[in-house]
Amino acid sequence: MMHVAICDDNVADRKQSERLLQRESDKRLAAKGNFYIDSYGNAESLLSNPMRYDVYFVDMCKGSVTGIDILNSLLEQGINSPVVLCCSDINYRKMNISEENLKRVIFMDKPIQTSELASIIDKAQEITNTAEPFIELREEAKTHYVKEADILYCIEKGHHVLITFTNGQTLSVCTSAYNLCSQWDEIHETFFMPSGKVIVNGRHIKKTAFHRITMKDGRSFFAAGRFMRYAKYLKEKYQ
Repeated sequence: MMHVAICDDNVADRKQSERLLQRESDKRLAAKGNFYIDSYGNAESLLSNPMRYDVYFVDMCKGSVTGIDILNSLLEQGINSPVVLCCSDINYRKMNISEENLKRVIFMDKPIQTSELASIIDKAQEITNTAEPFIELREEAKTHYVKEADILYCIEKGHHVLITFTNGQTLSVCTSAYNLCSQWDEIHETFFMPSGKVIVNGRHIKKTAFHRITMKDGRSFFAAGRFMRYAKYLKEKYQ
């Protein structure tokens, strides 16, 4: 299964991309699952909620916003899914894209060729499979997507968990520390609970002492003996 976004201000090209992607989805249905395709004619609609997509097909030529602008906006929001820049009136290959950002970019010419589209999808899937997964955090009115290394520690308070980030900012989510940690530690070994209502990111442990773990911002937490051994392991591994 793959979630695909198309952002193209040429209506005919956008519809053609939808048709070709749907055909490719039908071919792969039995082996890899189908594509969920959303189509946009302007940048604002896509950028209002871009995090759910596994790959983006982008070509904007008719207004002040170009495909490069959309690429930069996606990357600024922390998107790590591949972006396929479809070259037509603008040859994106000749545009100024940093070497780091090029790691997430795939170029494709219009009109789109069916045989090329299949290889593009395969390449996009490879990039997606190796990308660092985001952690989804839901406030009442907003959803945030963060990376594992951004989280410093979490403390359960009542029916909420207060999450502290490495930049000093905090975020409160309605859940329990146990529920959060059970979701995170399946993917990230760095998270563990030294006590019943606390989650720490072992990547950011500053020091360990007798039943105490001190984080890089100076906050310290009690830890049972069995967790002290794991804390020391993580501290040595990531520092």
